[in-house]
Amino acid sequence: MRPPREAAGAAGTPASRASLRIAFGLLTARQRLSLALLIVARIAVGLCDLAVAAAMYLLFLLLQGRSVTHPSWWLPGTTLSAATITSVLVTLRVVMDIFSGRAVVRRIFRLYTDLLLRLTHGYNEMQWSRFVACNRSVLSNHVLHTAREAAEFYQRFIDLAAAAVIVTVMATALIYQSPLAACGFAAALAAFFALHRFFIRGRIQQAASERETSLRMLQRSLADMFSSGKEVRAYQNAAFFYERIRKQAEHMAISGMRAVFLPQVGSSLADQGAVLLFLCIIIGVQLRHGDARQVLSLLAFYFVLSRRLIPLISQISLISGQLESSLESVKLVSDELGECRRYRESPAATQSPEPGFVLQLCKVGFSFPQGAPILRDVGFEQREGETIVLCGPSGAGKSSLLNLIAGVSQPATGELRVNRARISYVPQEVPLLDDSIRNNLLFGLEERGDAELIHALRAAKLDEFVMAQPFGLETGVGDNGALFSGGQRQRLGLARALLRGSNLLLLDEATSALDMESERQVLENLRASGKAILLVTHRVPLRAFAQRIFLLRAGRLIEEQLTEELIDGQNLAASIEN
Repeated sequence: MRPPREAAGAAGTPASRASLRIAFGLLTARQRLSLALLIVARIAVGLCDLAVAAAMYLLFLLLQGRSVTHPSWWLPGTTLSAATITSVLVTLRVVMDIFSGRAVVRRIFRLYTDLLLRLTHGYNEMQWSRFVACNRSVLSNHVLHTAREAAEFYQRFIDLAAAAVIVTVMATALIYQSPLAACGFAAALAAFFALHRFFIRGRIQQAASERETSLRMLQRSLADMFSSGKEVRAYQNAAFFYERIRKQAEHMAISGMRAVFLPQVGSSLADQGAVLLFLCIIIGVQLRHGDARQVLSLLAFYFVLSRRLIPLISQISLISGQLESSLESVKLVSDELGECRRYRESPAATQSPEPGFVLQLCKVGFSFPQGAPILRDVGFEQREGETIVLCGPSGAGKSSLLNLIAGVSQPATGELRVNRARISYVPQEVPLLDDSIRNNLLFGLEERGDAELIHALRAAKLDEFVMAQPFGLETGVGDNGALFSGGQRQRLGLARALLRGSNLLLLDEATSALDMESERQVLENLRASGKAILLVTHRVPLRAFAQRIFLLRAGRLIEEQLTEELIDGQNLAASIEN
């Protein structure tokens, strides 16, 4: 929601230090400790490289028949034992590399899930007026891509910190040992590279494909939640969406971890496999000829170190550039979370209405931030089972009043008494999940029987249409109900509201897409259910359904008197047709 900041200065500058404070300020103490332990684990892998180089150096000395300058009890006395110890160290290094790499990837994906959920919670708890001013695509992009890039910053920081320490230690060792010309094993590396290509590549491609599929599912769920913002707040069922998002984020994390982790396994096998092959050649020559002088040119302490040192230096240069880019995402996530905290909606405490009433308002006022008052001293009461029609010109504040009652917004002044757990809300544009009819009806409720779902559909005059579909309740509705007509979407929204067992229905032009006869039948079914109904409408004939009518004008409610024609139930159908 805020524009990206300018890039931070060079490392060590006040701007850079401030950026790092922002980055680690996003983390909990436990997360910071976890990152520190991961850095130590990656440094240990580098120190294991140094131990392998030292063991190989000792092996070279024994192969030449030389004695160790400073013998100790723990040093091997034979070439075979030295080669065995070196092989064990190489194997240990592979295991450490794989497990520490896996731990890093797993921690980063958990961190991404944490940032994703924190942004999702923050946006959903933001003041409604601020939320509707945001672009939904931008919000989704922040949650999916910006949060992921921010999480990758911490992985790059781990790699950079560990690489810097390892390079320092190895450079010191090389200077101490006196470096020589490097020689390598291109054929061995090529063999292990082929192993990676033909054995691991297919699994990597499958993991990448599963990751993209999981990402699309997660994007769909996020779009569903953001487009259903009013009903989520009115029904107070955000936990359903949070759980749904969490599960899909975990699925994406698992496939993403495999896609990132498997290349590291291949790289580690190729690197250390070359060293093992090298040792096998030495042992073979020693056992066959008893003299390893033919291959002494291959034995050099610097070989192992330089093979690790040179890529690390290149890696440091690469990561340093990437770190700046990902740091901008970290700062953007920090800004977004700050905005969410700043504009967080603090739910006002509501009291239950007096016995016999479902709704009581006393001198309620409302306005958008820095805007003119929309509602002024609004007060009225609605009894159980009572039908009230609310009329007024566009922009008069009818939807704002329903938002206050449903808990989507909070009143600036006055007192509102309502049991929000017993409210069902149906807007004019009903948001639908890109899912089945069944799941759109449940909308976060626990599983219900088919008979109960069909009963709700029958009251909304949609049961025949659903039963005519080849898959019945499992029929998909498309992206936000794209496969349904406007009237069918509204009927599905009405059935969803009835299924919740509320005692107050808030209908905001919820039947505007229906024809007159269908609208009459649906409204009669709703009124026959015994629920109290507060109906916002521009249609004059619908006043015939009202026991009371209110006109909202200039932010104030004015009760109109019912005419004899409207009171007479026998003229109801004629009133609608006219």
